[in-house]
Amino acid sequence: MRTPVLKFGGLTLQGHQRYGPDEERLLEECKRQNSANDIYRLLAQRRNIARAQRLHEVARKFILPLRDQGMVPVVVVSAFDWATDKLEQLAAALSSSPAPREYARLLMSGELRANSSLAIVLEDLGCRARSMTGREAGLVTTPTPIGALMDSVNKAHLLDLIEMEIVPVVAGFQGYYYDKETGRDETSILGRGGSNLTAVALAAALGEEETTMFSDVDGVYDKDPRVHEEAVKLSEVRASDLFSWDPFPQVIQKEAVQFAVKQGINIWICSGVQRDVPGTLIVCRE
Repeated sequence: MRTPVLKFGGLTLQGHQRYGPDEERLLEECKRQNSANDIYRLLAQRRNIARAQRLHEVARKFILPLRDQGMVPVVVVSAFDWATDKLEQLAAALSSSPAPREYARLLMSGELRANSSLAIVLEDLGCRARSMTGREAGLVTTPTPIGALMDSVNKAHLLDLIEMEIVPVVAGFQGYYYDKETGRDETSILGRGGSNLTAVALAAALGEEETTMFSDVDGVYDKDPRVHEEAVKLSEVRASDLFSWDPFPQVIQKEAVQFAVKQGINIWICSGVQRDVPGTLIVCRE
């Protein structure tokens, strides 16, 4: 039985309606509030309701159908939309040069909110799930707290969960390394877009030939479709061709594609909204 490795981007998890339907009516409600704190509470409440609804939709559309087929997918998540940006802004406000270890631990918290939230939803829908940090998922990186690269995967815990038919929901963008100076394991982050690298590494470790990235776009285009109306979506593109593009397409982390080529893992880029729309296959397996 296959073990599909799925990755969900931050905007896919949040949904395009950050505050739910009727956002114009919400603006009018904000004007009726008595203070900035009241506005903040209202927006936070609406955002969380919309987020919960979207996570239930993700679970029902993309994860539960695989469980119904008897498969136990491994799910990788990014932080909710804008979460990493806000954490970076907080770090910059705290210090012009934050300590690398603490900076990494601050930024990794965004993915931990997302994966635990999705695990709660899956459990609520009757699907056994377990949220996991990068360390719990066995993701060993190069020995640096920031901008680390993938080194290896200790998959024992993942395999135990899969055997028990528990869906692992892994926080992307993070791993750990052994610090020789302290003699302890330390947190590392993989760089922006690092959840892509997490998914590729897990697919390779589990013996899968491909991984699927669910994004706010429905594939790879020959040029940025947000800028060029004439942009054409590609049904398939070789990784070697992508490396010649300038700029490299933003829909996938370059380091993730490089690692996928090394490991022979093909990558699907698909819509996280319209399940039946064909995506783009990035051919990394020679």
